[in-house]
Amino acid sequence: MSNQTLGELVKIADKITIDEIKGKKVTMKVSWFDLKGVRKSKKFLLTEKDKIEF
Repeated sequence: MSNQTLGELVKIADKITIDEIKGKKVTMKVSWFDLKGVRKSKKFLLTEKDKIEF
């Protein structure tokens, strides 16, 4: 599972965490389990007015 977009990962996420907030920027960590049951995670930097589709 590589190069997945935030929208795709949000749909399979096990856990979504706001990691850090600085001014108008937010770091969001998305965690999920792969097909083998191994937990994976990826961080995204979001700015004001970014949209996420659930």
